[in-house]
Amino acid sequence: MCSAGHAWVGLGRIVYATSSEQLTQWLAEWGAPPPPVVLLPIATVAPRVDVDGPAPEFADTMKAMYEAKFR
Repeated sequence: MCSAGHAWVGLGRIVYATSSEQLTQWLAEWGAPPPPVVLLPIATVAPRVDVDGPAPEFADTMKAMYEAKFR
């Protein structure tokens, strides 16, 4: 998701399942190459947007989905 675009057009609150910090840790754990972009927290990119996340109840599911793609 592009939080910058989301903030620019004023879509309001952002709800997300997995943080960039989690994804960075998982990629390192699997020995995957780093992403081609800098992974920044939403609050850094869009500080005036209300944010809810990450959702711990989805962590295992999200990790499995990313693992299928990147491992």
